[in-house]
Amino acid sequence: MGYRNYIALLPKKEYEKIKNFTKKELYAYKKEDSEDGHVGVYDITKEALYELGKYCEFGDKKFYKPVFLNKKLQEYYTQDGDFYIVEKEFLEHIIEDYTKKVKSYYGEMLTPFFEENGRKPKGFLNSKKKIYNEDLTSEYRFNLNKITYKEENAIAKMIEHISGMSDEWGVKSFEMLPYNLKRGEAVTTSWKYEYGIFELVRIYKAFDWKKNLMIYYGY
Repeated sequence: MGYRNYIALLPKKEYEKIKNFTKKELYAYKKEDSEDGHVGVYDITKEALYELGKYCEFGDKKFYKPVFLNKKLQEYYTQDGDFYIVEKEFLEHIIEDYTKKVKSYYGEMLTPFFEENGRKPKGFLNSKKKIYNEDLTSEYRFNLNKITYKEENAIAKMIEHISGMSDEWGVKSFEMLPYNLKRGEAVTTSWKYEYGIFELVRIYKAFDWKKNLMIYYGY
């Protein structure tokens, strides 16, 4: 799906007011004309908690519950996007999905250099020698004749990964940081799995499930 996906907050008191609405009633409640006006999913929820980005692959309809009991209104908001109530299990599912992606990617980069147990270096990496310079600094030297195509490919992926992560920290020509000290409660708004997972854990722990509903929407 090419639209942006979010998790958001909807107070249960507000939900009780709108859950049985028709489209006409919803638009009247939001002071919009039902013919010419527009009420987006972001107008119905109180606050977007986290942007999950585009092309999310963890969507599983077993976690979805309709927001509106009026089928026509629910279909109106889901015909070209997503708009569902989700529970803690959905957030756990996303966190687990992010964890698997991080493990898989790092494992893919590291596997060519280690034995099956993932601890003992082999081949090219085993040729490492530490050289000490006169100024007391040190450098590493390797026997490049031992490097395999898989190891070369893994090194290229490592460089790509480090380059992408460095963008988050403004290492290159533009300033960008994965955190913001002044705006909002979010620890990070980064889409990088390594950072985003901690924001999702924060939301998971801080979310008041007794007073609020969590909404998953995309448009």
